[in-house]
Amino acid sequence: MMGSMFLALAVEESNLHKRIALRLMTFVGAKPHMLMAGFMIITSFISLWISDTATAALMCPIAMALLESVMAHRQRHYKDTDGDGMHRVESVITGVTIPCDDMGRPLDTSLLSQRDRGICKCIMLIVAHASLIGGTGTINSTGPNLIFRSTIQQFYPGENTGVSYFSWMIFAIPPMVLYMFASWFIVQLQFLGFSHIVSIFKKGSEEERKEEEYVKKTVQLTYDNLGPMTWAEKWTLGFFVALVSLWMTSDPKVIPGWVDLFPRNMVTDSCAGILITFLFFAFPRECPDFFFLREDRDRPSIRRSGLLTWEAVRRKFSWSVILLLGAGIAISASVKESGLSRIFVCWLMDRFHGMPHFLIQILLSIIVVVATEFSTNTATGSVFIPIAFSMAEELRVHPLFFSIPAAIGPSFSFMLPMATPPNAIVYETKTMTMWEMASCGILLNIACITITVLNMNSWTWFVFNMGEYPEYAMRHNNTLPCS
Repeated sequence: MMGSMFLALAVEESNLHKRIALRLMTFVGAKPHMLMAGFMIITSFISLWISDTATAALMCPIAMALLESVMAHRQRHYKDTDGDGMHRVESVITGVTIPCDDMGRPLDTSLLSQRDRGICKCIMLIVAHASLIGGTGTINSTGPNLIFRSTIQQFYPGENTGVSYFSWMIFAIPPMVLYMFASWFIVQLQFLGFSHIVSIFKKGSEEERKEEEYVKKTVQLTYDNLGPMTWAEKWTLGFFVALVSLWMTSDPKVIPGWVDLFPRNMVTDSCAGILITFLFFAFPRECPDFFFLREDRDRPSIRRSGLLTWEAVRRKFSWSVILLLGAGIAISASVKESGLSRIFVCWLMDRFHGMPHFLIQILLSIIVVVATEFSTNTATGSVFIPIAFSMAEELRVHPLFFSIPAAIGPSFSFMLPMATPPNAIVYETKTMTMWEMASCGILLNIACITITVLNMNSWTWFVFNMGEYPEYAMRHNNTLPCS
């Protein structure tokens, strides 16, 4: 987790996230539905590798800046009130006059048409949703996934459970794409209506084509203003690719990984994170001022700062997330060791007695998703993941059958601003009301639970061979019988 967070900080310090986001936006097109798809893809991709909170913090300002540029000429009732040549926007609701320049008028959704307000709400909600959805795709990008990995190691120490960075991506990426599509579809259905979705397949009017051209030029101009890639951006991107490659090839299961070169359990994914973090601090953010690279070889060399500095870490690193994750792992272990998981499992078994395993999985998924709306995803995962493993042992089903939905479910906290930091970050932009966020979140929760359950009983069933109770689970019976 710390490796992911240092990676996010290095990307932010070099402004690489802006370049990646704006570059991809130049390819996705300027139509509203394509802009939304572009933000969904970009934000989810970034969230694959760094925490949901960091992703939302990086992408929300980019989305707001783009909306301010795109919507500037659509805000009504702006005028020069003082005769000084400065444009001012007068809100039709509040009557307050706000100074602004031509290209950076503050975004006031009260000055926009209903359709344009809907577009703003869609894009900002997509940033929040994608920050959470992307975290489901890799095993170390979000707290519940890390708690899942820690818990399965506690339940089955030293066993080959088939769960690795690579195997998790194999089963998680396909449903993640469906989660993304569900969010993209639902936000447009709620804020723009079914007619807008139908119009995607129709040829646009002349006015719409002019608007698209304006948006395209705005995005391209913003990207061009970044200039060429800097030394820091190039090397940050290189270390980013190196770290992801090391994680994916450490123990892919389908072929031998590089960890097999070392004694068993000596090297883990954390070692790759530590190595790249060290390089972030050691590698200069500008071209080294070596003697043979200087035109004036008589002057003294200039000391270069690293891609990451401790000052940047002190200012921006979220130590509270590390403490929260550590607390979650401790709670997860205590739930198992104290016997609370057995008590809760026995209570659930009494209520679920005689139900098909498929139906129990659905009910467990619903309970987890509802719980995560009122607590942090880390806290929810730390309580329910060990319970899910114990339920699987009690029912003699595959250990992953209940535990994976319990690990992924906490990421579906789409309803309330207080449920998760990405929601709070987006809600603070004041582009939507709490009711709008909650009503959209309910529909997306239902869609994501449905996709998860279907995936668990089809693709994931095949990937992890869930038709058999594995031998490693037989060797480690952690749950006492309820009777």
